[in-house]
Amino acid sequence: MIDTFYRVILKKCGTKENLKALSHFLVKEFKLTYEKAEFIVNNPPAILGDMSREDSAELALYHLQGLNAECSIKTVVKDKRLPFSITLKHLKWISKEFSKTLRACVETTLFYVTVEPNDKEMLLPSLIGKKDALEDTFRYSDSVFVIDDRTFILLGFASDRDGSEVILDKIVNFLETQLHRDIVINIGMSIIPEDGKSFYDLMAVAKKNRFSFKKDVAGIPQKIEVIQDSTQVRKKEVSLSDLQVFTLCFNKARGKFYNDLTSLPPDVLWGALSRISISDQKKFFLKLPHDSPLTPFLAEKIKNQSDQADVETARKKVRRVISEMQLVENLKERSENQKQIVGTLQQIDSIFNIPTIALQVYKIASDPESDTDAISANILLDPSLSMKILKIVNSPFYRRAGQMNSIKDAVLILGRDEIVNMAFGLSLSKSFLDADLKGLINPETLWKHSMETAFIARYLCEDIVEFKNFGAFTAGLLHDLGKVYLIENFSHLYTLVVDRAEDHGILTGSIEQELLGMDHGSIGRMIGEHWNLPNPLVQAIGFHHQPSGAPDYPTFAAVIGFADYLVNMASAEQELKQSKLKQLFKVDHMIMMKKLFNDFGTKFIENAFENTLKILDESAELFKKIG
Repeated sequence: MIDTFYRVILKKCGTKENLKALSHFLVKEFKLTYEKAEFIVNNPPAILGDMSREDSAELALYHLQGLNAECSIKTVVKDKRLPFSITLKHLKWISKEFSKTLRACVETTLFYVTVEPNDKEMLLPSLIGKKDALEDTFRYSDSVFVIDDRTFILLGFASDRDGSEVILDKIVNFLETQLHRDIVINIGMSIIPEDGKSFYDLMAVAKKNRFSFKKDVAGIPQKIEVIQDSTQVRKKEVSLSDLQVFTLCFNKARGKFYNDLTSLPPDVLWGALSRISISDQKKFFLKLPHDSPLTPFLAEKIKNQSDQADVETARKKVRRVISEMQLVENLKERSENQKQIVGTLQQIDSIFNIPTIALQVYKIASDPESDTDAISANILLDPSLSMKILKIVNSPFYRRAGQMNSIKDAVLILGRDEIVNMAFGLSLSKSFLDADLKGLINPETLWKHSMETAFIARYLCEDIVEFKNFGAFTAGLLHDLGKVYLIENFSHLYTLVVDRAEDHGILTGSIEQELLGMDHGSIGRMIGEHWNLPNPLVQAIGFHHQPSGAPDYPTFAAVIGFADYLVNMASAEQELKQSKLKQLFKVDHMIMMKKLFNDFGTKFIENAFENTLKILDESAELFKKIG
């Protein structure tokens, strides 16, 4: 059954002399408390109420206009399938967005968001007045629908469950900034088309799987509860127990646990994977090393969704793996470590301060009017930085451009963007290359690896026009920023990461995810966002190990990940170490790189590796001296 109502919205108020009379009218006509009425007239816009009769709404509108209040009436419908009343216009828009998503054949996440004060007596401004700011917070491809004072729907285009993490952070940060820090934020999620192909189906799933976020005593946002009907939960546990086990297992598998699963016989592995969603199958598949023998097998199975699967054997073996890995205990430990790290990151004092020279260079980069003299003058304020830049631009890598005797020469010959990006990255890297690395990493080795990755990233992006101003050199320099932060602030945890990685022959990045719930890329992204770095740079730092997770620049993140892989392989003297390092370059990277290079494959990788060896050999002395 669908009921129709007429929503009266206060948009603006008149002169101060009318505010008291207006408040009295709202109390009498819309049954508001005096406190709420006064708050609304001082903080428009807001919904005054929904009336069942159109003539009653029009009469109220007439009186409101007489009090110099600007108001409007919108027709809304109440459908028992939805937890709110919604305008027909919004229903039509949402239907169009669903149609686009289905035609594009990409997953999209629906976020159902409501907000309430932590203290019931607290009054909050309406989300209606925050609509423009809310839309500006997200990508142009995302769609925001403000439903009422406390509710909005967000469609995150081409975002899946893993990619939703970034959007969730943005939602929570926006609401706490724009409304109040002491609020409770309820968020439900569902995936198109995995959870349904209609708005009503998606809302039904989102309502069942809602989380509440609120600040704890330290002011850190916490996901505190799942809001679900208990009868539905019991039913799900009985009928979907295998699905729950397999989904939890494959979605949470990291480090040694992930390797143990990929070591299962292929048919047994597919027996378990075949019972989870195609979306989750693909996520597991993307984490495979690019040259894994499982790649062609699983690619065919996922594509054709073969029914030939040994589910019974898979059930037994996977449950045994879970038991041996103590999955539940490990997930609890992982969650606690992640909570501790994120909490510290949100304390501004714990993050490296951006150097003054980097701020000056950044300001220049943001000003298209800045000339060569201004750029040169600012860089010359730091003699050490100037010397480093001149060493780099006169290295064999750049020598074909001609000899450059001054910063001004470098700007004129290589261009302002090239030198600004280089200066910005070099000055910024001071913030962490002088850090106390507790003996876990040699600072000189880290600096050398960062510089080498910067050079190779710049080489790979040289002919990609769309990456021209993304700052590939800087992204290469800063890609391990989060690793340094972890060591400086959580050396006890990172010691465990290093030890476990050595014990099991697994890369530290995978163990970071297994033990900490996040890797150094995620931490680097948070620091980059705190510094307000350009979005392409932030995403390259954050997603160089999992490029498909980048909301806007996945191919750029993939190139930085590929550069990191090539440099690591070049520095590995032993074949055994090279075999281990192949885990760095995943199926995920392969897919993204093929979008950039039509001929990307084994031969391309071999040629890129040969060029990497040549570039690093020619510049070896530079890397030794520049730190």
